[in-house]
Amino acid sequence: MNEMELRELLFERLHMEIQLFKDSILCKSKADIYSFSYKIEMYVNLYEILVIQAERMSAALLRKLIYQPSGILEAFYQEWLSKDDNFYTELREYVEDELDALLAVREVINAGKEDEDGEELDKAA
Repeated sequence: MNEMELRELLFERLHMEIQLFKDSILCKSKADIYSFSYKIEMYVNLYEILVIQAERMSAALLRKLIYQPSGILEAFYQEWLSKDDNFYTELREYVEDELDALLAVREVINAGKEDEDGEELDKAA
């Protein structure tokens, strides 16, 4: 098989995997579907990334993926779950920085406002 045919086989396999996953999810209750929301998002993202990356893959890599005994998307998903995720830490740091910036702006505004006695105005909203 040439590289183009291998790429087409990979596309077909990935398409079949995402469709089977979608079908298995749609058979679940609403609560179960909600509980699978992260996995759903990850499968869709992995599918899109692999389709894009397939254009750059060598014939050897295409073969390796096509002949992988387990599901391609599931294998990538499981491997991803084992990685350290800094998302929460980054989000917390972002929120803390934004809160500090908001506080600094409020302090600058309040520093310029004093009542007639020369005392600061009440900072409570």
